[in-house]
Amino acid sequence: MAETNYFFGSTSSPAGGNGAEAAVPDPGAAAVPAYPETSAGGSGGGDYGIALPIAPPDSPPVAPLPSTPSVPSPSPGFPIFPNLPGTSTFSETRFLVAAANSFPLRLSVDSSVYDTAARFGTVTGHGFVADGFHTVTVRRANDLRAILFQKSFPFRAGEKTTLAVIDSGQGGMDVIQISDCGCRTFPSGAGCYRVANMTFEGSSYNVQLQSGQTIFRRISYGSVTSFKQAMQGSYRFDVTSTSCCGGFLELPVIAIGMLGSGSSASSPLLSVPVDIQAGKSYTTYLIGNNWSDFSLRAVTLES
Repeated sequence: MAETNYFFGSTSSPAGGNGAEAAVPDPGAAAVPAYPETSAGGSGGGDYGIALPIAPPDSPPVAPLPSTPSVPSPSPGFPIFPNLPGTSTFSETRFLVAAANSFPLRLSVDSSVYDTAARFGTVTGHGFVADGFHTVTVRRANDLRAILFQKSFPFRAGEKTTLAVIDSGQGGMDVIQISDCGCRTFPSGAGCYRVANMTFEGSSYNVQLQSGQTIFRRISYGSVTSFKQAMQGSYRFDVTSTSCCGGFLELPVIAIGMLGSGSSASSPLLSVPVDIQAGKSYTTYLIGNNWSDFSLRAVTLES
């Protein structure tokens, strides 16, 4: 790109040259300021048509005009991104791949690509999405023409969400949008905890403390429990089938050292260690199945 020259110069025409002859001043005429010849007058050629006045030497200084702020124009070819998107106009979202497939996936929201080779268990970073409806697309990474899922979702300013890519009951793929802003008020020394079942069609689970107390019951496929208050500490949660140890009420609050009144599972389907910190929210996503290489497992994320 050619460099722009913002400097203006003037050239004088010598007397007797091709330019106009030099004027002879009349001694009887009133004194007037002298100005150089310009291209506007037809004899300059180097002033871009702009007259450049020369102030008389005995003239008083001219006060500068008040300055006005200038807004820089965007440089051509360089995209403009928001530096620090405010919660008033942007949402944040991420992807979690719970679909038990052997091929990689390309994940995107509109034209923003979150991952080009996501596999089972992949969790992407958060990306900013403007308030409004946007198109979520899941493609085969090695064949971009193969669209496995595409749908428009609402994104609300100031909200964080997780887009869980799951196996649909019809043999394809589906995406569930999960809000991560459900727990905002924290008592002193407590956080929040919940569980989401993203395993396979027809599955259902209970989640217990090691003491045998049930904290979540009958978590069906594709569902997410409500957040519960959890006192700060390190836990081990047991995931069991709904036929095991049923018939007990759910604990309203999760706490370490609670006396158990229920029966604990001798061999749970899965044991999940979780460290809960005060003032933070956590979600354990159950993914996988019990018949393939993608066995049942847990992914715990901070909301």
